[in-house]
Amino acid sequence: MDRISKVLGIFGSPRRGGNTDLLLEQTLKGAAAEGGQVDKIRLCDFRISPCSECLSCFKDGVCVIPDDMQAIYPRLLNADIVILASPIFFYGITGLAKVMVDRCQALWARKYRLHDPAVGAGSKRRGFFISVGGTKGQRMFDGAILTVKYFFDAFHAEYSGDLLFRGVDALGEILEHPDALAQAFSAGRKMVSDPRMGKDS
Repeated sequence: MDRISKVLGIFGSPRRGGNTDLLLEQTLKGAAAEGGQVDKIRLCDFRISPCSECLSCFKDGVCVIPDDMQAIYPRLLNADIVILASPIFFYGITGLAKVMVDRCQALWARKYRLHDPAVGAGSKRRGFFISVGGTKGQRMFDGAILTVKYFFDAFHAEYSGDLLFRGVDALGEILEHPDALAQAFSAGRKMVSDPRMGKDS
């Protein structure tokens, strides 16, 4: 029997029901249609403090800040596929998403300083990024993509692709895009059905 893929969707927008929320919901529906086991994290429901750069995690890989991020770490490590959805804020991901990314310093420490196989070579994951931006600048997503790639790398996930839309800003505006939701659904299905998904993207 084939192993069931565990898919974690992270909603990084502070606006419920916004454009990236709609895209991620469709992506997760596509993953579920292929038999994926879906888990969801809405960052606006979590209280996560910024990284304090105390470097305590360098000793044992454990973050000492006692907040909701402690519940996110095991869900990241339990997933086979992690999908982060965030609109573009000032050419980067949202503050909600960036705080979570920064707190993954503890996972980085486990991988690169402590060589924990649960985070490093012992378990390879895949990551996918969904984003929209209000302008049409050619480099609008560059900064966000670089951040997301290093976020995925912290828990040994390969950046396997993305779904990006320019000129989308107002609430629900993505629905005016002729095939955006269909693209999202298809991406979710492909992530689960094709382990090589994103290799050439």
